[in-house]
Amino acid sequence: MYDRVLVPTDGRESTERAIDEAIELAAENDATLHTLYVVNSAAIAPGIEFSDLEEIGRQAVEYVRDRARDAGVDAVDCEVLHGLRHRVILEYADDHGIDLIVLGRHRELDHLVRGSVSKRVSENASVPVMIVE
Repeated sequence: MYDRVLVPTDGRESTERAIDEAIELAAENDATLHTLYVVNSAAIAPGIEFSDLEEIGRQAVEYVRDRARDAGVDAVDCEVLHGLRHRVILEYADDHGIDLIVLGRHRELDHLVRGSVSKRVSENASVPVMIVE
């Protein structure tokens, strides 16, 4: 049913359930799992180096990769990209022929005020989006 499943991660605990769901779907469908960390260019504070954020991103996608491989998913693509999170996720999905995007939802005030990434992605995606809470 799915050949390519995308699970964006931000390295937070709240994405764990989405990661679990994406890994399970990839394993069941013998699909390639794509994991993506977006260095949010809109949230860079003075004094923070891009390389620091890229390292956090690499660790986050490698964590997903390792968990997927432990679950028997051998085909895992990892990316760390820059930009506005929802836009980068949508572009990545289109550029890589993603069949399903699996996202975690955050309930923090900041997301409610600015609009959540999961909401923006689900409203604009050209493929199905599964939001896991």
